Amino acid sequence: MRKLAVVVGAIFALSFSSIQAWANEPATSSGPDKATVAVSELVISPSISEKQATIVRNSSLIADVENAIRNGRKFDLLTRRGAALEAIRKEQKFAQSGLAAGDAAVEGQLSNADLILLIEVTQFSFGRSSSRVPNTEKYRVSDSCSIELSVQILDSSRGSVTASFPIKASAKSGTAMANKIGAANTAILSQTLEKAAASLANQLSDTVFPITVLSVKGKRLFVNRGNDSGLKPGDIFDVFEPGEELIDPETGENLGSTEMEVGKARVIRVNPKMTIMEVINGDPSYMQQGFILRAPVK
Repeated sequence: MRKLAVVVGAIFALSFSSIQAWANEPATSSGPDKATVAVSELVISPSISEKQATIVRNSSLIADVENAIRNGRKFDLLTRRGAALEAIRKEQKFAQSGLAAGDAAVEGQLSNADLILLIEVTQFSFGRSSSRVPNTEKYRVSDSCSIELSVQILDSSRGSVTASFPIKASAKSGTAMANKIGAANTAILSQTLEKAAASLANQLSDTVFPITVLSVKGKRLFVNRGNDSGLKPGDIFDVFEPGEELIDPETGENLGSTEMEVGKARVIRVNPKMTIMEVINGDPSYMQQGFILRAPVK
């Protein structure tokens, strides 16, 4: 049975006018211009202890997020990391010194971002738990890390929040025997941050550019996600037929769209630049290019 769904606002739909503006950018020889995105400096909740705040502040989280967005190939990434901007500033000063040729470091020529990601760390914990083994000088130790983020997508041209979503990630080691308690293994920290970054990049892509059917062959759907999307065989998605845009008559704001759920599909193979899914519920002959897939709401 086909179900009518209204997809509204922040989590599932970015401003339609913004998307159209990017879509209508003039094409270059290498294809249409991509939307540009920059990641702001971390905001850390005051509820996090100073010790844990220092760990996450000095971590690779922003770099991991930037790498995940870059690897997704959906956006042009602009860095806003302090160290990178300082290096650019030094190069600009060198260019003005008269010792350099060319104009690669001209002041005032850095690109503006269409979208800014504001990331707040709302929960973070990294450390080692331990217990003394009775009648010995040894310890049982286990390392763990967890992080929760609140992410906002800001439209820089309008200064508005166009979408927001939470991210959670965690990792834990097995229990090991040790002669002393020692410090937690930073590999657990790295695993957690990489998971969070990948999840954030996927949610960003799915919010701005939903998973879309490119072609239908029998029961198989070919969609616009590759092996850097986080998809894996066995993942199941709801399939929607795009519907009417819902515009607020008083403000002109795009509130989302009506969508008809027409079935479900399972990932069967992930290729470098596209993924193949198989329809497991619904009529595949009704599905066509442009239909949208979304993860089931839990």
